[in-house]
This record gives sequence, C-alpha cells and structure tokens, in this order.
Amino acid sequence: MELKTNPHIKLNADDYLYHLDLETSKLDFKKEFNDVKFVCIGGSPTRMLNFAKFMSKQLTGNTEEPRNYAKGTDRYCLYKAGPVLIANHGIGTASLSVVLNELFKLLFYAQCSNVIFLRLGTCGGIGVEGGTVVITDKAVNGELEPIFSYMKLGKRINSPTYVDSDLVNEIYNCCKDNFNVARGTTCSVDCFYEAQGRLDGALCDYFENDKQDFIKRLQDKGVINMEMEGLGLFSYCHRAGFKAAMIAVTIVNRLVEDVPTSEIDVIKEWEERPFKVALQFIRSKL
Repeated sequence: MELKTNPHIKLNADDYLYHLDLETSKLDFKKEFNDVKFVCIGGSPTRMLNFAKFMSKQLTGNTEEPRNYAKGTDRYCLYKAGPVLIANHGIGTASLSVVLNELFKLLFYAQCSNVIFLRLGTCGGIGVEGGTVVITDKAVNGELEPIFSYMKLGKRINSPTYVDSDLVNEIYNCCKDNFNVARGTTCSVDCFYEAQGRLDGALCDYFENDKQDFIKRLQDKGVINMEMEGLGLFSYCHRAGFKAAMIAVTIVNRLVEDVPTSEIDVIKEWEERPFKVALQFIRSKL
C-alpha cells in the first residue's frame, strides 16, 4: 500500500520521522495510534502540553503527565489523549509544513481513517475585541487571495486553500452559546511584523496612517483576524485528503493596538477558550 499523495512511501517500509524522532522499526504505529480521529496542533510546545493534560483529564479521567512521543527531539512535542493526537507546530508555515508532513505519514503508517485536523491558537483581531473565538471560514494571503504559494523544484506553485463549510458550522454550533464566537475570513501571512503592519519591529519604513489604511482595508474585505499558519494548514490538509479547521482566539484588536494591554491572567483565560471549543466539538463527534 502506498501513500496516495506520495507513491514513494510504502506502508511496510522502514521510515524515520526525523523531526518527531519516531521510527517505524522501533514503534508499532498501528498499535499506538490507530484509534486517532482528531489531530490538534498549536504553536507553543508548552501550550500543547497544557492542552494534552486538559484533554486527557476531560476525555479519559487521567491526571498523570502525558507521554511525549517526541521526547528525543526539542523541535516538536507529540502527545495522545484517547482518540486525540496533539502536537506543536512552531511559528509560521515553514515550521508547520515540517510537522504536518510527518503527522500525515504517522497517520498513514497507523492506518487511521476519517481524521480531522484542528489548529488551536491565538491571533490578532480585525475589528473584533480581545477574547473573541474566531472560526475561520475562508483563508486569504496578504494580497487577499485564497492562495497558498510555495516553491517546488525551483518553481512557484499556487495552491488554493479549501475550508470545509460543514465542519465550520459544526464547530460554531457547538460553542456559539458559551463564548463570544465569530465566523469569518482569516488573513494568513508568514511574518509577524511587516506583513501584519506592525510598527514595533526592528525593520519598518511605513507610518501609523499606512498601517491604519491597511488594517481598515482588510476589514472592508471581510477579514476579522490575522495569523501565520492558516494558509498552509488548509492547503496541506486539503492536498493530503484531511478535513481541517482553525479555532483562534483574538488577544488584541489591531484597529486599536498592536500589542495586548489586557492583564496577563485575562489573556491566559482567553488562550484556554480554543481548548474548550475543541473539547466540545470532539465530544459531539464521539
């Protein structure tokens, strides 16, 4: 059996998932991971450890420290809570692409089926207040096009992004009564400073009015948040045949400020909201 998106990958071949430090010859992937139905990913390893503890307690009642399957590397973490696989992806699409490739292969070797990917994270709101949970229903690049561009064999490839509207509606309906939740367009760029119009980076050759014009233009086009991984998430998962969704909480309204000014305890509570939304959705599917 071959991986549909790469005929070079064989089901029974030896493989080393380098960045997760997992070897098919040393770990029975099917035994360990075959029951996985959800993959939840987020930027920070510490945040995803906290999510793994939360999900393990909520789904299985286990309060012990979860096993980090990727403990042999400091690049990524990998945990499991019942049918949920949990990993961090770092910052930006380049880092995301590495762990997604290896997670896709892991699921293939484990012979999993009907797996849903959920990215959980934080973002900057565009005209929405801090603490709003945004469920992406369309992902666009910095030019406001639903296209993810990447290089392959020296050529630029433009890959369309695809967001499953039924999945968006399912997640939204699970949590709309519990949080301030919004569905809308996400602008995803592979840069934290200039591409997002921030004024506080080391490099900046524009002014406050330029930034405001940019942010307002985004708002006029229906964009309600900005982050750095959405385009890659939806493009890679669609190419690999997986449904994906993004649940991100806003920690700042970019029409007002670039840097969060809320109390740290408030922001920490906001950061837990995507966890709770994911739990509600996952429970509804089990």
